[in-house]
Amino acid sequence: MSGIEGESVGFVIAEKFFALLIILIGAIIIHSTLTSPDLVFPLFFSVSGLALVLLGIFMILAKTS
Repeated sequence: MSGIEGESVGFVIAEKFFALLIILIGAIIIHSTLTSPDLVFPLFFSVSGLALVLLGIFMILAKTS
């Protein structure tokens, strides 16, 4: 395994970790939006949380070249 392949493996691991972090943040946003009834724009926060979760799932499923 050359140095370039080792760097790409590290990049893939970092990308997957960042995707899991994005999913976690999106899930926390959705959970806090659904459990707190006195928010100003609950639809906005629900949609933004869902978008973060979907982005994280896409990042996990995407293959890096």
